[in-house]
Amino acid sequence: MITFGEQVKKLRKEKRITQLELAQQIGVDFTYISKIENNKTIHSPSEKIIRKIAEVLETDAEKLILLADKVPQNLQETIVNDSEDFVASFLRAVPKFSNDQRQRIKKIVNETGEND
Repeated sequence: MITFGEQVKKLRKEKRITQLELAQQIGVDFTYISKIENNKTIHSPSEKIIRKIAEVLETDAEKLILLADKVPQNLQETIVNDSEDFVASFLRAVPKFSNDQRQRIKKIVNETGEND
């Protein structure tokens, strides 16, 4: 599986942006971008920085956040505020779902999203 740093590097190169340019656009030192791409940071970047990177690289911020082993703030809040523990129970069950179950749930989620 690709790491967060490897994905950032891949996307950055696809956009033909240098580390310096990316760093300037998100407001960090270019050496920090190098550390991210080479998996040399002690901690993964904050969600705020990851979202800025995603914006500049025109990619899905949620996917980058998950690759960085972080739980997006909105999902954290949803889990914490779920008085019936439905979300946490659901997330614990997901790894046990069969492909058929996953496809059925995906269909429900897609249908729900269309109604927004």
